[in-house]
Amino acid sequence: MLDNTDPMERTSSAPPPERRTAPAARPLADREVPIEGQTAASINAWLDGDVPESAVRRAATTRDVDFWLRIEKEVEVRRAMKTPVHVYQQIMESLPEAAPRTTHWYERELTVKPLLAFTAAAAAVAVGIGIGIALMK
Repeated sequence: MLDNTDPMERTSSAPPPERRTAPAARPLADREVPIEGQTAASINAWLDGDVPESAVRRAATTRDVDFWLRIEKEVEVRRAMKTPVHVYQQIMESLPEAAPRTTHWYERELTVKPLLAFTAAAAAVAVGIGIGIALMK
């Protein structure tokens, strides 16, 4: 479980391999390749369930349809996977016995310092006097 999968961390005393860097004069290329034409729209419509598969399966989109069908099969296999019993037991055993109970904000005890209470009361009296003066005019 504690395998180090970091490819950048050295595991031996050998010097690290030199990295190749791109020349600064050459601009970076955008990695996203736009799909041209109506193929993307028709595949999206098929994935949304708006169009039947036969309407999308053409020479240009056969590869894309097969790709999404393979993904759907893999997703179904992974949805059916269950955690083995021994792994579940290990997880439950690793949990602490006396886990702290969380309380909602309205269940917590309210503590107010005397200075804060006095300031709030003075502010309320001042607002009341202000409203009273405004109504008297």
